[in-house]
Amino acid sequence: MNISFRQLETFRLFARTQSVTETARLLRVSQPAVSQTLKDLEGQFGFALFVRSNGRTRLTTEANNVLPDVERMFAQMASLKGKAAELRDTQAGSLSIASVPSFTTDLLPKALKAFRVERPNVAVRLEIHGAADVVRQVRQEYCDIGFAFLPFDEAGVAVQPLIRMSMICLVPADHRLASKPMISAADLAGETIIAHGAQTTPGFLLREGLRSDVGQFTMLTTNQSMASMHLVQHGMGIAFSHPLILPFDHRGVVAAIPYEQKVPLTFAMIYSRNRPVPRLILRFEAILREIMLAYCNDMVAKGLDLEPQI
Repeated sequence: MNISFRQLETFRLFARTQSVTETARLLRVSQPAVSQTLKDLEGQFGFALFVRSNGRTRLTTEANNVLPDVERMFAQMASLKGKAAELRDTQAGSLSIASVPSFTTDLLPKALKAFRVERPNVAVRLEIHGAADVVRQVRQEYCDIGFAFLPFDEAGVAVQPLIRMSMICLVPADHRLASKPMISAADLAGETIIAHGAQTTPGFLLREGLRSDVGQFTMLTTNQSMASMHLVQHGMGIAFSHPLILPFDHRGVVAAIPYEQKVPLTFAMIYSRNRPVPRLILRFEAILREIMLAYCNDMVAKGLDLEPQI
């Protein structure tokens, strides 16, 4: 069968009006056109749709049996049109995000909360991964967007830098260095230093500076900024990290102090290169931009080095 939407629409109206004349008026076509359409549909179905008796037209038993399915199809079509309109207006749809852990304490939740207030019907999914897995999630289109620190393998993804920043020192609030406006490499002699591994770009740059400027020190290595914060909170040393980690210090037992040698970091948003960016994501990006600008201004006011890139 090769039944057209127009044939079913004509049959549906005819079933309601029981009149070729009225059906033709509603469809704004001629009566012969309606009659021919119904005749063609009968040929497709293989049975008569109506009979005439005593000057009146009535549907056949077969036509009455298929009519509920036709009505259901039109209801589904109306639902599809409504959903398409919602998606067009970015009122519905879905947003899937992959992020490194340190972005999920304050900035990303704030942005998602504001986004959900504005778009309550959007389904949101947030997954936490290391940087390499964040990139893979976006590249393979398991997630719409991702958030991670540069550098990473950019093949197959597009990158939008969000914030350029410098690494900071996380110092226990009762430490002898906690009141200093800036920490130098010489200040760290004899301390336990908590840092990322040398295989990362910040970790490598940091070690190069410490090797030449610091005497004896103990190095404690971790691959997560959150772990660095927790270790400092328990008085285990001085950590090198980034300003996005500061909201993890809920108890206020850690001081954030600039380091004299700039160790640059860039935090970025990641898209797939293989498809256009939906308007829904562009709207979320606009909300996130406002929140990140406010955060940067707050950190700069506290003497830290952050510069928005959006």
